[in-house]
Parts: sequence; structure tokens; C-alpha cells
Amino acid sequence: MTRRAITRWLTYLVAVASHYSGVDRLYRAFAGGGLVVLMLHRVRDEPDPYPLSITPASLRQLVGWIRREGSLTSLDDGLRSLHEPRGAGTAYALTFDDGYRDNLRLTEADLAGVPALVYLATGHVGGDPIWAYRLIHAIVARRHDQLNAAELGVGQFDLADPLDRQRAYELLPARLKQLSPTELEDWMERIGQQLQPARPAPERREMLDWNDVRKLASRGIGIGGHTRGHVMLSQVDEKTAREEIRGSCEHIRRELGSAPRHFAYPNGTSEDFGDRDARLVREAGFASAATTIEGVNRFGTDPYRLRRYNVYEHRYRSPSGRLSKALFMSDTSGLLSWFKTRMRA
Repeated sequence: MTRRAITRWLTYLVAVASHYSGVDRLYRAFAGGGLVVLMLHRVRDEPDPYPLSITPASLRQLVGWIRREGSLTSLDDGLRSLHEPRGAGTAYALTFDDGYRDNLRLTEADLAGVPALVYLATGHVGGDPIWAYRLIHAIVARRHDQLNAAELGVGQFDLADPLDRQRAYELLPARLKQLSPTELEDWMERIGQQLQPARPAPERREMLDWNDVRKLASRGIGIGGHTRGHVMLSQVDEKTAREEIRGSCEHIRRELGSAPRHFAYPNGTSEDFGDRDARLVREAGFASAATTIEGVNRFGTDPYRLRRYNVYEHRYRSPSGRLSKALFMSDTSGLLSWFKTRMRA
């Protein structure tokens, strides 16, 4: 058994023991009230090489667990609860990044009425998907197999080889993410020229259009800003950052008739935004801004640096492959992070 497998089993066993023994509940009570913001992207059954998709069935199960705990809330109500030094419990809010068309699942069947919020990269509404999924399409729908990315420092790929395709999915996004917006678009164009992918059929578009957005809003789904072009703000100057932030806000206001209250930083790690960007978000009139830094939001949390847990299909599955309530609850309480920190100490 590999070290990774051993760690996975150990984490799972700790989660099961703490959840079913009541230790996790005691930890939540000791830590005080908090707001867990879940970060999702896509809701679909198709496989995804990125940790960004969850199946509708798995999402329904997670939402069911939260509802049975009486903990499901909107982001606005969750933020208000953080004003109490010792809140009554842990609340959960659902957020979805980018604006994928499969987010319309939130209006269907068991998910209807879920108080979620969708952060829109407004320049992609009704258009091409975020560059990471354009890359997938270029690889999947390619007419040519050879890709030369040596200038990026990741070598060449024979995409007819499954191992090389996997290597491309692992190496290219991480490297492309480091580029400036102009360099990134240039490389996406170069990749397209080399692979010559077939154009996707209109009925298979991946992003919401504005009619879709209005449908979500009419069903009670909140709409937030996520810049116009999904730009990592730390990579651009202040003028561009301001235009990206305000531009997304103004576009949503024009289309929906009211300004969005919440914002999410694209990519959202501590390296992707800074004090300048938090100030620009606040000046644009947003009430909060979400990161991708994980953790529970407690009393006194900076609303312009909200922490979120990334949720995707395989994250909360046991080593046997079943979705695990114990893993989900023990992780999002902060207990597993505390345990891992102690193990490393």
C-alpha cells in the first residue's frame, strides 16, 4: 500500500471515529458558530480531469445531509450570523463559480429552492468557456495529435497516447495559469492552431447565457461577480483590476436590474489577489469577496477574504468509493485540518 493510500485510509478512519462518536459535534461546539462556504463549479455526470465537477446525485446527497442538520443557509444570512461572537451553530452556504450552463440543475427537482449563489465571469456569459475548459475541448476534439509546448517548459505531447494526454492535463493548466492574461490567450490560440479542434455544436455550449441567468435569479439563486474575463487580479495593474471588478458588477446590473452583492476572486489563492484587490472590490460596492483558501469562517472574519471548501465528485468518497457523510462533516468542521496539523507538528 502506498503512503498516499495509507494517509487516505487514516484520514477516513479518523473522520468516521470522530463523526459517529460525537467528537466532531463537540469540536464544533467548542470552536463556536461558523459559516462554511462550499465552492462548486459544475454539476454534471461527465468525467472531468479537473477537481471541479460533481454529479447531480452527489450534490443532492450533500444538500440532503446539510438540510437534515438544519444548517443550509444563504450567503447573506450566513454572513449576518458571523456578527455573533458565539453563534448558535455551523451554517452552510453553496456557491458556484464561473457560470456554467449545467448550474441550471439548481432549478430542477430536489435541488430547486436551494439558496445558492452563482459567481459570473460576465465576459463568458453566452460565449466560450473559461480557458481551462477550452483546453480540454482542444484536446478532446483535436484533429491533430502532436502538441509542442516546449517553450512553456513542459515539453511535447503525443495526445494519441493516454498517458501523454493525462500528462497534458496535469502540466499544462498549472503552467498556463502562471501567464499574464495576454500571454495566456496567445498560448490558447497557439494550442488551437496546433490541434485544430472541431467547433462545438451550439446546443452543447458550456456557459450560461443571460436568459439562463435571469431564470436562475427568478428562482431565487443569487448572482455575484467574478470579473469579466476570469482574470487573476494579482497579474494585472490597478486600472485593469478595477475595470474587471467594476465591469462585472455593471454588466450584471444592466442585465438583471440590480447590482450584485457578492464577489469571488478568480483562482482565489493568496497569490491571486491582495489588499489592493480587496479594496477595489469594496469600493465597487460588493458586501463580500470569496477566496479559494479553505477553512471555516468565524466571528471577526474579514468579509473580503471569505474561506471556502472546494467540493468535487471524489473529494468526500471513502477509500471504498462511497460518498461519506463522516468525511464531509469532519472536514468542513475544521476537525480534520486540526488533526492533520497536529500530525505534521
